[in-house]
Amino acid sequence: MFDFSSPLFWYRLIFLTELIIAEAFFTFKLRRRAYFALRVALSAAVCYGITFLFPIAAYNAFYVSFMFMIIFGMTIAGLYACFDAPLLNIVFCAIAAYSVQHIAYEVYTFLLTAFGLQTAPGGPYEQTSRQLFDIWSFAIYIESYAVMYGFMYLLFGTRIKSGENLRIGNVSLLVISGLILLVAVVLNLVVTYRMDENTDIVLCLTIHGYNVICCVLAVFIQFFMLGRKKMQTEFDTLQRLHEQERRHYELFKYNVDYINVKCHDLKHQIRRIASEGKVRDAVISEIENAVNIYDSDIKAGNETLDIVLTEKRLVCARNGISFSCIVDGGRLDFMSDSDMCSLFGNALDNAIEATCRIEDREKRSIGLNVKQSREFVSVCVRNSFDGEITFDGDLPETTKGDTINHGYGMKSMRSITERYDGQLSVTAEDGVFTLNMLFPMKNS
Repeated sequence: MFDFSSPLFWYRLIFLTELIIAEAFFTFKLRRRAYFALRVALSAAVCYGITFLFPIAAYNAFYVSFMFMIIFGMTIAGLYACFDAPLLNIVFCAIAAYSVQHIAYEVYTFLLTAFGLQTAPGGPYEQTSRQLFDIWSFAIYIESYAVMYGFMYLLFGTRIKSGENLRIGNVSLLVISGLILLVAVVLNLVVTYRMDENTDIVLCLTIHGYNVICCVLAVFIQFFMLGRKKMQTEFDTLQRLHEQERRHYELFKYNVDYINVKCHDLKHQIRRIASEGKVRDAVISEIENAVNIYDSDIKAGNETLDIVLTEKRLVCARNGISFSCIVDGGRLDFMSDSDMCSLFGNALDNAIEATCRIEDREKRSIGLNVKQSREFVSVCVRNSFDGEITFDGDLPETTKGDTINHGYGMKSMRSITERYDGQLSVTAEDGVFTLNMLFPMKNS
């Protein structure tokens, strides 16, 4: 079990170190859990401890592959304990990291073989720990891993943004990438343990080159999938903006027609004033309301936010909701269009829905305030409501019966807020629901 003379026994610890470093390149931008440094220390200690104690029951390709996969699985568990990200995001980053580690290993082995430094049978899995004490092998090792880790990070790792939810849309492609990696590792080990002094060097170099291509393909598939999902998200955002602009136009057209009708009626009222010397208060109130609706275009200092707020204000007008807003939209320039649409769209849709349940139209009101407060950008949405609101933790539960397809709006808003290092809180007291979001000014 503890064969300290076996190079493979010590190589496992080297492999784990290589894997942890590769995973750090792809995960350091993910949101961290509380007590992050302590979690990292404990997770690393557990991984190294279990790896050290893991028995080497056999020296063959399939058992060694199984051992490496167990070590890989432990690092995934450790990453999940350290980072506050969906498990699918953790697996995505871990598979990319293992692929990069295997690419670096194959490049290293390729160079050893090409320079004639790979001489003993059994392959580098059982030689690396010894060869690292050779100055030339060590130089090739450092150069291979440093160059490949750096190159693959610049090529792929930089596409992961700080605090970003990767939104892995196509799980099947992620599974395919994982299978490509698994097959590359297993087949490489099969060949490694079949090699001897008489193995054709050209065949060895071809196998190492083939493994590099397979793992690069696996990483490319992952980030192609990620890029395609981002493009789809941006396209959906543009579609929503265009749809809102279309509704905005239609609503204004409706309001213009409405005003034209009222102006036509006003001519008759003027004639009546001329004949009777007075006009009814109800007529004046009706005309004022029509003019107010017509003059509902909002200029908040951010084009995307202007569209969203104008469309929501017109919805409020149609439903008899008093909507007031004091918004410094320029303070929100750090936020992407898609996040802004989702954040304010969800917040105001929820407020409108709750307010529309109030039968007394005089009590229907929504207020929005966006301002700078010291070193923060403060966003506050208040609306009146009727009835009771129940909370699930610190967020309100959906009022719809279908909890599977509803109730994600508030979670989405919290996710967006946290993406910009902000905080979200809600209260519901005395018939007033208050949604507060606070963003640090460093993002703006």
